Amino acid sequence: MKITKFLLGVIAFFAFFLPQVSCALEKNDKILIAYFSQTNNTERLAEDLIKGLTDYDVTLTEIVSVDPYSENMEKMSPRVKSEQENNTLIPIALSNYVSDLNDFDAVLIGTPIWFNHAPAPIKSFLNAYPVKTEQKLCIFITSGTSEPDVVLSDIEKYSTHKVDAYMQYRPSHESGMVRGEKYSKFINDINAL
Repeated sequence: MKITKFLLGVIAFFAFFLPQVSCALEKNDKILIAYFSQTNNTERLAEDLIKGLTDYDVTLTEIVSVDPYSENMEKMSPRVKSEQENNTLIPIALSNYVSDLNDFDAVLIGTPIWFNHAPAPIKSFLNAYPVKTEQKLCIFITSGTSEPDVVLSDIEKYSTHKVDAYMQYRPSHESGMVRGEKYSKFINDINAL
């Protein structure tokens, strides 16, 4: 009985006097926003997010396919379908050089939904730039009508990291007010991580 009381006392002492470790984002933490955008919807959302993350040191980079996709959806579709069916990883480039993700406290990935999945450039980025367990992973998705479930699953599969927060925006279906509400909630979710 005396040993139990002693051990409980030691545990209580250390719990009270040891500094608390916070895994929440703090002012001036480093955030990477990496996005892929074929129609500029995801790019515009990425640029808007910077405006809401002024307390952080934000780096923005576009994920670009080395072999560009056709602007014509009919010509692009067979390639995209093949990449999805075969889980193809493709050569990518970044508009703003990032050697790895080690310097970042959080990583925000912007992606459209193509045939219910994350496009090959997103999967390739996550394969080339692993997100570490201690980093926060947030996703912002643009799409017409697709639901985010499969894309979120793709992200978690290729990053081997759970998604901490996400936002979906449907540019052709939502007014600026709805986008503003979702945007504000997403920024609040990031700040709360």
